[in-house]
Amino acid sequence: MARLNNDLDENLIHSGNPQDSLLYIRRTLDAAGRLSTVSGSGIFFVGILALGAVLVNVRLTGAPWDAGAQPYHSYALVVWAALLVLSATIAAFSMGSKSRRTGLVFWSPVLRKALWPFSAPMALGAILSAAVIRAQNPEFLPVIWLGCYGAALTAAGVMSVSPVRWMGISFLVLALSAVFLPASAGLALLAAGFGMLHIIFGAYIHWRHDG
Repeated sequence: MARLNNDLDENLIHSGNPQDSLLYIRRTLDAAGRLSTVSGSGIFFVGILALGAVLVNVRLTGAPWDAGAQPYHSYALVVWAALLVLSATIAAFSMGSKSRRTGLVFWSPVLRKALWPFSAPMALGAILSAAVIRAQNPEFLPVIWLGCYGAALTAAGVMSVSPVRWMGISFLVLALSAVFLPASAGLALLAAGFGMLHIIFGAYIHWRHDG
């Protein structure tokens, strides 16, 4: 099997086809422990959905931490829970599609390895969110969501393309800003992070890393 893979790589190198050269580069990255199947288009669409979630909060439910939104408090949280589920589905589907298109394995060892440093901060975010909601302090949700998601991206980004890591750092900067800004800025920070950062970095990854 190793001899077959080596022969295939040699054919890809000397084929002269740019797509074959790109496939060889991706296989080399994966062999070196780099996750190259992150989908920029999937990240982009997650950003669009996040802006939609902010719009629903602004127009219909209010933010979960707004005093005037108390009758719709649970609905405001459901909007973000639905976004989390949809985002995970889009990410998995888009990465699977990119894997098939580029000839790479979706459920690869490097993906399984990257999920561990990604999942731990996300789990912490869920625990802290439940704690502040139970304590009736939902104004801390933006800093928790931005910070834990940023930490997850930064940690997992070490094994992926570099824009993922920089996107995580950008989320951490927004989380730090949320510490010093009033609760009324929460939705704007979520729009800037989950909306605009996903759109900007998703578009860049789509352009720079072939989808």
